[in-house]
Amino acid sequence: MSEARLDIRSRLVVIAACLAAVFTAFEIRTPVITAGPVGFTTSEAAAGLLIFTSLIYAVSNLSWYLSRRKLDVAVILFLFVNFLSAALVAEDKPGALKFSLRMTYAALVYLAVSRLPARSRGHLWIAGSIAAALVIVTVVGLMEDLIPSAQWPSILEPFQEGIITFGAFYNIRVASTLPFPTVLSMYLELTLPVALAFGLWFAGRAREKSRRLLIEAAVVVLLTGVMMLQIFTYTRTALVSTPVAFLGGAALAAVFGYGRRVWGFLILGAVVLAVTLGGLTLFSDKMASRLDVSWQAQRYGAEYTLRNMPTDLSLGQVGTARMHIRNLGSITWEAEGDDAVEGSYRWVNYPEKEIQQDIQYIVTKLPHSVPPGGEVDLVLDFKTPDHDGKYVFLLELAQKHVGLFSTAGVAPAVVPLEFVGGRSHLWVTSEPPASFEAGEPDVASVSRVQLWRAAYRAWRANPVLGLGPDQFRKRYNDYSPELPHDERVRAHNILLEAAATTGVIGLAVMVFMLIRVFTEQFRLVRNRRQGLGARLVSLALIVAFTSYVFHGILDCFLWQTGVAFLFFIYLGLTSWLQYASEGEPADE
Repeated sequence: MSEARLDIRSRLVVIAACLAAVFTAFEIRTPVITAGPVGFTTSEAAAGLLIFTSLIYAVSNLSWYLSRRKLDVAVILFLFVNFLSAALVAEDKPGALKFSLRMTYAALVYLAVSRLPARSRGHLWIAGSIAAALVIVTVVGLMEDLIPSAQWPSILEPFQEGIITFGAFYNIRVASTLPFPTVLSMYLELTLPVALAFGLWFAGRAREKSRRLLIEAAVVVLLTGVMMLQIFTYTRTALVSTPVAFLGGAALAAVFGYGRRVWGFLILGAVVLAVTLGGLTLFSDKMASRLDVSWQAQRYGAEYTLRNMPTDLSLGQVGTARMHIRNLGSITWEAEGDDAVEGSYRWVNYPEKEIQQDIQYIVTKLPHSVPPGGEVDLVLDFKTPDHDGKYVFLLELAQKHVGLFSTAGVAPAVVPLEFVGGRSHLWVTSEPPASFEAGEPDVASVSRVQLWRAAYRAWRANPVLGLGPDQFRKRYNDYSPELPHDERVRAHNILLEAAATTGVIGLAVMVFMLIRVFTEQFRLVRNRRQGLGARLVSLALIVAFTSYVFHGILDCFLWQTGVAFLFFIYLGLTSWLQYASEGEPADE
């Protein structure tokens, strides 16, 4: 084969790798390509293109593909344990096998990236692609959050889950082009260090000082925008893991001679996050409400008096309640606009206190704006549940794009109603109204401590191979029957998830893989023989993986397609850079 053809094939692999990196963030949930019974989303199709082009490249470079890399064993063991557990112990074998196949697909992405053409500068192309995707995600995410009047739901709907709510007002969190706010948060944590590395490399290549300063200013703008978006995901773990990882990266950069520019930008990242968080907490009702700061109760004070509430209701009926409300807070309740305050209600079953999600809710506007100390009479329309049962009907105010007043500690008006034979009657509850205040969105599901306890019990009951891949979310009630069942919920800890689903063998493999990754990344950071771009990407990878593990102690993300692909792309980059560093310096 001619050198020209080999060169074309090399470029195709690099281009496909860039597309795979970009589409980790832009996944249309509906399959865009089908092959028989199998459908592929945009990110899966992009990953498939990378796998296909790398196989074509492998035909003429078989020795390069067969060369052993240090992370190969860890990835192979990870896949082996998943399939072994799926075959031997999984109760839902098709589901466990499907998850194992998804991990295999992601591992093939690792194989393709770790065997990128030797002198293609693939690490920089991928870093640039990730930076471009991060810019788009940040712009869209901030516009979605800061300009709520725009029709973002219709624009972003193809990229989002059909239902993304765990509880009341969960949808006010920025979702951007990723299905859950916590997933978006993890994506930002993983991609920001790589984007910064690319920006600093790009700035370092500028010959003119003015151009270099312009690029660095753009990097600072990106840094600030990403930090704002990170804060608006309201994922508090990220607010700790991000600065910890950045400061750790800054320490490594200082020790191993990366220069003041590099460790200065990493420290700047931690500072920008702290300053942005402080500013948004002071000036954003949404952020202050999420963080539950003390002045929220003063800003959103309200007193509800029910003047008329029909108690003889039918299932599925539209009723009317009359309320007199006093503004005991320090802000004006606007009747119109993006910050408008509206009448709201919830039906929760009792004693579980689970919000009834299948009811078509009616929003009631205030008849006029209400200043602090003012009063208003509100005629609130509502719809009753569709099924018999014991309920608590909760009436209160809510502010657009912020949430229910009770999230700020304002007790709602409470009407206990029980439907029997399609008709309602009052019942008496001894619980105070404050006990029905809306908590954080995930409170409506299951707490982390409860999930950790369930995961530990599942591990103890199945110590060797666990429940099977992806089985914990389906079977955690077997070990904690008191918890409500929600198949979207996982163990919220990468180690406990591994232990519960693949046992002590899977846990050992997961720990081995993470240790092996950090070992190789640390060697890369120390290696001064690499070119500037390779060194910067190496530092970015260890910062990103630090965030992943730190955040992963309170969550787990390999189930999400985009994050799984990005995780294995980073594994592949680590492996590729390590292999390249043992020979000649990476081509810059």
